[in-house]
Amino acid sequence: MNISYLYNGDVISSTDSQYTEVKNSPLTSPSFIINSIVNIYKESFNIMIDKSKEFIIPEESLGDFRQEVIFDKISELGIKPLYIFCSDKSRKLFGITKNSGASAFPSYFYNIDKYTHINLEIFYSPLIIEDDDESTLYVIDNSIQSLVYSIQNMDYKIEPNDETNSEWKHTMFYNLYDCRFNSYKLSVRNVSRLRNDKINKILNGN
Repeated sequence: MNISYLYNGDVISSTDSQYTEVKNSPLTSPSFIINSIVNIYKESFNIMIDKSKEFIIPEESLGDFRQEVIFDKISELGIKPLYIFCSDKSRKLFGITKNSGASAFPSYFYNIDKYTHINLEIFYSPLIIEDDDESTLYVIDNSIQSLVYSIQNMDYKIEPNDETNSEWKHTMFYNLYDCRFNSYKLSVRNVSRLRNDKINKILNGN
């Protein structure tokens, strides 16, 4: 699969989880299997967000050389990043405009940039939610899921969904793992503009 941030996490504990779709066929569905992995990605990403410690980086402190300064800011925070997840907006902080190539899994499963000399990969994620006045990065120091164990222990069950057997319920049972990693939310904001907006609201009596 070559999706290391999901594949080889350092497991702490696990919970039972499942994913279900209703289909018109009782045959094994490759698309359902892929959708099950996508669901694990979503669950894992939300766990990562919940565990994140937030830092605010003033946009005006980045200057013109944003990519280099972002890496400096991350280093100043004592973070040793292995993966960075960007929104469509925040990836421009690194000068990245391209998308990943086509594959069986969604394109956002794969990196949009890689820095081999510092062992760092950058990914786009559609799950990042941010305000209009910020650009958000999630910086991770280890893998967030352990599909190597999930896949080994998956149980794919197909059963009739109605008495006529015209529909079939496909269910994937699996372990969702809590893995050992540190997650940081870096919110890049124009602090000066936000401060001025607040002052103006106070002066205008709002």
